[in-house]
Amino acid sequence: MLMDHRHQDILSRLHGTGRVGVGELALVLRVSEETIRRDLKTLEARGLVRRVHGGAVPPRLDREASPQARGKPNTRETGRVAVLAEALVRDGMSIFIDTGSATLALARRLTGRNLTVTTNSIDVALHLGTGPARVNLTPGTLRSSDHALVGYETVAYARRYLFDIAFMGIAACDLDLGWMDDAEHESVLRRTLKGQARRAVLLADCHTFGRRATLRTFGLGEPLSIVTDSPPPAPFRDAFARHAIDLIHP
Repeated sequence: MLMDHRHQDILSRLHGTGRVGVGELALVLRVSEETIRRDLKTLEARGLVRRVHGGAVPPRLDREASPQARGKPNTRETGRVAVLAEALVRDGMSIFIDTGSATLALARRLTGRNLTVTTNSIDVALHLGTGPARVNLTPGTLRSSDHALVGYETVAYARRYLFDIAFMGIAACDLDLGWMDDAEHESVLRRTLKGQARRAVLLADCHTFGRRATLRTFGLGEPLSIVTDSPPPAPFRDAFARHAIDLIHP
């Protein structure tokens, strides 16, 4: 079994059971236990699992992969996404801006706009807090890797308000599993925001498509607006067209 396929199998089993064991995986995947241990070490370095004695469990709920594990942001791609997303914003709107490199790039473009902005990103709040926008920062537990506030208090706060637009990041998009995230709190918050916004917008650069993460957040048929820097691969475009998804790209 190829390593990438083996990793996906491990993550699928972990998502289904909440815990995987080295011996069990070695037996099912027909490889040595040492191979499985190396796989789990690799997946932990990417922030996708947390190793425990004899196996692995999902990553901590209040943490996401570190910036080093996620890789450097694709500055050119996120900049293009931010330009397209900015065009959706009108002065006077109440918007939520989620955490992520593309959402932060959007916040930088909104400096000087007359808006009410709610965010769980300290970086977004600092960028917009010196301008005319009214900025509300959610409560939550600080995630030091990206200065995000996460947790159940963050989700509860978001449920109290309605927004014209919720701008959200996303970790991955798979044809079978849909839109995916690596951390449960991210996934839960984004599902909550979709229900609290008149328009839910995912900011996804071209590298998002064809990847898998740990948790399924939205199905491909969910009524969302998708802003991306270039047209997605044809199978994704076909799927979005079947569900009348609002796809925005250059």
